Amino acid sequence: MNTTITEATRIAGLVADRLATPEQGRALAGSRWWPQSLAHGAAGVALLHIERARTGHGPWERVQRWLECAVAEGVDSSPNAHLYYGAPAVAFVLHRAAAVHPGYGGELARLDRAVGLIVASRLERAHARMDAGGLALLAEFDTVRGLTGLGALLLARDPQGPLLRGLLAYLVRLTEPVTVQGRALPGWWSPVGPDGKKNAAFPGGHANTGMAHGIAGPLAILAAALRRKIAVKGHTEAITRILDWLDTWQRTSPSGAWWPYWVTHDQIDGARTLVGPQRPSWCYGAAGVAHAQMLAADALGDHRRYATARSTLARVFTDTPLSSTALDFSLCHGLAGLAVLARTTALGDAPGLWAVLRGGDSAAVADRLLTEAGIGLLEGAAGIATALHTLHTPSPDMGWTAFFLLDHQEHHRDG
Repeated sequence: MNTTITEATRIAGLVADRLATPEQGRALAGSRWWPQSLAHGAAGVALLHIERARTGHGPWERVQRWLECAVAEGVDSSPNAHLYYGAPAVAFVLHRAAAVHPGYGGELARLDRAVGLIVASRLERAHARMDAGGLALLAEFDTVRGLTGLGALLLARDPQGPLLRGLLAYLVRLTEPVTVQGRALPGWWSPVGPDGKKNAAFPGGHANTGMAHGIAGPLAILAAALRRKIAVKGHTEAITRILDWLDTWQRTSPSGAWWPYWVTHDQIDGARTLVGPQRPSWCYGAAGVAHAQMLAADALGDHRRYATARSTLARVFTDTPLSSTALDFSLCHGLAGLAVLARTTALGDAPGLWAVLRGGDSAAVADRLLTEAGIGLLEGAAGIATALHTLHTPSPDMGWTAFFLLDHQEHHRDG
């Protein structure tokens, strides 16, 4: 085990060294150079250096250089900005930085004001869409581009503020059923395909179940707020509606419970069977959905559901390394995401991540991660390195996983 810890720490350090400066990052990123991006760019790499500096494993100068790079070309404060890009992304990273190194108060205050305007504008547009009887685009409500992700930022920055309550009220309304051409559908039914665009393969749209782009994300935020005793009218009813929908579409296999990535009209009508089980990742699949259900059950005091969801998660962590389901090493849809989820939920380790350590000597592994996975936090080497570093730190601080909706508040019961 000591060898594993040493190797994991060494690989994380080598990735950080190869991303010591924005110039190094730019050379590696090529056309995928998005400085304001938490997912793919400088903001996300800054988070890696923040978490290393937090534990004394890296100099603060690296953090500062990457933060300066993230804002050098301006910060997008338009209504199109979201947790993973623009002012909210920079605010999230500075929030983490300020917990280690004081002196960012002025910048955070300005970013908080910008985020407030973004959220207010997006809420206004969302309610106008509902009032007009339109269906929701995924980017309106999801974790990566929508109001759910912004809710995670508000929960970190201003949990008692009116803006978060307004966002929670919107999510409650989102769960209310809608009627389209005489058919009752869940309120998060989207008229587009899973990629957020019109798609001939989804002529009537779909209902998305995932954490990244579907209803599991709103469920996680509603539950995280309720666990902190922050509630709005209809809050528990909204959580229950989502859980009932997920129960309707839950299936079982020899490897345990699973949920489809999405549901279409043909599947509701029985004309087409569900596809699955697919990879049990954070963004889509059993890990993300079960985690959201575990948070919801904890918030509601539902002991039976909590135990069931916990069991599903534990089985994912136990079986995934032996599964033929394709998983990479990333946070989003890979083994790093499962590993931090296992630690956050106190369910032990997800040992499959450590397969990365068997890919050759440390330098070769670090180089391969950067060239094959890219520099990014969500899908690339910065995220994998952050996981490797954090999970091998005594008493790890998992607060950085808030952008992932991994609510690190202590669970109320142990199952």
